[in-house]
Amino acid sequence: MLHPLGHTGGDGGGMNDLLKQAVSLSLLGKCFAAAAGILIIHGTFRVLEETLPRRFGRSDARYKVRKLVVFSGYLSILIFLAFVFEDRLSRLSFALGAVGAGVAVALQDVLASFAGAFSIGFSKLYAVGDRVQIGETRGDVIDIGLLRTTLLETGNWVSGDLYNGRIVRIPNSAVLKGSVFNYSQGFRFVWDEIKIPFTTTSDFQFAREMLLRVAKEAIGEYLAEAQTSWKAISDNYRSANPPLEPTVTLVVVGGSLEFSLSYVTNYTKRTAMKDQLFTKIVEEVANNKGRLEWASPAVGPASPTAARDAIEARPSSSTQAAGKATGSH
Repeated sequence: MLHPLGHTGGDGGGMNDLLKQAVSLSLLGKCFAAAAGILIIHGTFRVLEETLPRRFGRSDARYKVRKLVVFSGYLSILIFLAFVFEDRLSRLSFALGAVGAGVAVALQDVLASFAGAFSIGFSKLYAVGDRVQIGETRGDVIDIGLLRTTLLETGNWVSGDLYNGRIVRIPNSAVLKGSVFNYSQGFRFVWDEIKIPFTTTSDFQFAREMLLRVAKEAIGEYLAEAQTSWKAISDNYRSANPPLEPTVTLVVVGGSLEFSLSYVTNYTKRTAMKDQLFTKIVEEVANNKGRLEWASPAVGPASPTAARDAIEARPSSSTQAAGKATGSH
């Protein structure tokens, strides 16, 4: 039944009147209403962002809940502003179209970062917790925002895969312009290599057998996991089946025998695996001094640390060294 003043009766009619009054406010009134609404929505979702994630025990669940609350807050503000300025949007369309090109040029980096964020999400380039390399920066992803990806950096002035303590924020647009290396998706292992030099009088057959034995003992704990992981890769992609067992190759460099030991290792344990292998190899050489001798006099079996440092200080490319030796002839 119609009210004498033309409204519908009850609370629903009063709410409709209130909404109509909000829409019919002057532009100045709308701005004040928008500011007040934004503050209220922001405060509400800020409280939710601080309290709601605490109800979840796992850190990844807390992170996802926090990101969901933040996204919901931004979406609520956009919906509220669209409602308040509903009658003004059509009038602004021409002006927005006129300045659209200028805004696109001025904010091209911001827009590219937004596009990069969508590419990261839909293409699954990486997720929080993955270890990646974007451009020249390598580290673990600890946050993915609309504009930037935050990494906990590894390497640089520290060796291997150790953290150096720096937090790096990379624009999401970088994923559209360069290569993105992901250590965590699919095959969670990498191939690594160390070089071990012995004198030409050393028992090279015994050296090869010793290196293979040491490597198999070191990686045996997760070799089966690496094989299972690679099977998943070969099922989803067209790829060759490289050997996952350790391999040893020999070249003669500058009058010494240089063995290259290749093996698979977990991408987070490269530095620890090198330390484990070098320590065991130095012990083996010390126990078989009559059959194996270090090619460098600076490296001795009595000092495992010095042995590892001296070996790693040698040229990393045996081909380059061999070319120099050939040139000298």
